[in-house]
Amino acid sequence: MVLVADLTVFRYHNGPFDPQNWAVPLQAVGWLEHPHQFATGNVGTAVISKLKAMVEQTRSTYPQNNFRGVKSCSLCIAANLPDPGPIWSQENIFVPGVGVVYVSPGGIPHYVETHLYLPPVDFLEAVSKCPNCGSNEYRKALRSANRGNEPPLEVFKPYVFTGSKNRGRKG
Repeated sequence: MVLVADLTVFRYHNGPFDPQNWAVPLQAVGWLEHPHQFATGNVGTAVISKLKAMVEQTRSTYPQNNFRGVKSCSLCIAANLPDPGPIWSQENIFVPGVGVVYVSPGGIPHYVETHLYLPPVDFLEAVSKCPNCGSNEYRKALRSANRGNEPPLEVFKPYVFTGSKNRGRKG
């Protein structure tokens, strides 16, 4: 994973990860890496549960926006904590805010829960108001946050073979 300071413009990849594809700032939140410092504090269990749900919802609705590979938590390794397993750094959540869209790694619930990472207040408010990431309301919230423009996130549509089973066979 890459260290990106909170609330900086997120530049990571093309498509939805390219800030030029958004009409509003695409801001990073929760891109942590040892040994860099970060704000700490307590976040309510409701927000942690919501972040976990958002990662799961995004996993099923936008899997094409994931990256290959998983990452161990460098904060756990540095603190000699047990390996939590992959922290889903390849998955990313997009959170509609007010005149901004936040992007966070899928490991953000782990950082908040285990390492007491305290994300910015505006981000926490946006998370608490965010609709289910697989819903039409989420798309509307992203569009609203993006000044009415369609967000550059495409909903995953699995391939369905509609041809004949015997196509190309003789016989």
